[in-house]
Amino acid sequence: MIRHIWLYLVVLATLLTTLGACTPGAPAPAPTSNIPLPVSQQVSPTTASVAPADAEWEKVAAAARKEGSVTLYSFNFIGEVGLGLSRAFQEKYGVKVDIVTGRGAEFLERVKTERRMGKIVADFTEGSSVNVMNIKVEGLTLGGMDGLPALKELDAFRVSPFILDPADKQVAGYNISVHAPYVNVNMVKPGDEPKRWRDLLDNKWKGKMMLSDPKLSTNAYLLFVPLLREKVVDEEYLKALYKQDLQWTVGTVDELGKIGKGQIPLSVRISDTVAAPFALEGAPIQAIDMEDGITVGFTVVAMLNGPHPNASKLFTNWLFTREGQNLRGKLSGASSFRKDTEDFRPKGTALTPKRPIVTTNEDTDNAARLFREKWLDKLWGR
Repeated sequence: MIRHIWLYLVVLATLLTTLGACTPGAPAPAPTSNIPLPVSQQVSPTTASVAPADAEWEKVAAAARKEGSVTLYSFNFIGEVGLGLSRAFQEKYGVKVDIVTGRGAEFLERVKTERRMGKIVADFTEGSSVNVMNIKVEGLTLGGMDGLPALKELDAFRVSPFILDPADKQVAGYNISVHAPYVNVNMVKPGDEPKRWRDLLDNKWKGKMMLSDPKLSTNAYLLFVPLLREKVVDEEYLKALYKQDLQWTVGTVDELGKIGKGQIPLSVRISDTVAAPFALEGAPIQAIDMEDGITVGFTVVAMLNGPHPNASKLFTNWLFTREGQNLRGKLSGASSFRKDTEDFRPKGTALTPKRPIVTTNEDTDNAARLFREKWLDKLWGR
């Protein structure tokens, strides 16, 4: 459980203000160098300066080249993002990258099945904190993430990568994402969009909102658990929202496609990370800042107990370097945990919340538990 949560609120508010001041594609203003970290996660200059070229790390890199490939289970490394990352990594290290894309909840079951059958495929996974933390809980992670050279440089990050896993350090955040309702600007006139969460109960939105099906996705859980904690909404609100004839989707990519095509005007929760590729392609979408709070979360990665452990370490370390983070941000239109990278979020997604509600590791644990219990299905009588 994260202690001193006020500290994280200050950190995230500072970060989001910095990101919001950037124009798309332009370098972010130089962040302050004294962003606080918990004392337990601060590092000395000597520790932070460990270079990837040290002798032990060279042994890992050499073993990775012998393994020859690494398999990623990914929700976000799709299309040009995945192709660009895999091409750059292979050119740099001579290790092939195979990417299997899909939904995070499916990956959890897939990895568990691989272990039972003794046919292990995955070396690495990334996606929502709930799904990746569930994989960790099942004992499927490789561990040792804090030993990667790039992740020893904690002073290079705006927020500790281990913010959701400070004790075990088997899961690390590589992206800070802002989650908000999105509208089609051709269907919702300026000023007509919802301003507060209670506005979604207005009859004008009945049958005109989408949400990822809680039977298939953790998105609803990751939205409502922090909002409930902060008393922005309550269970009576959720019951009333269900009566608004929500349109269920298989995930946020599906929702963005429908919004962009004008099939429906509003989605209840979309991550700026997922929305960015659609905005870059010209989709008429806009994030809405709710006055009573917008949730801020973390996309995380874990190395798995796969057949290519050294290649997994090599890829994961590279993803957290300045080179890897800048390339990922450029390809996906995203921001970064690192202070020395740019903010590539495009117009329509670069939202700086008036009231950021940080998703804590306790929220993540609760969301994961409630997802397994199908709590929203029970609450909504589905």
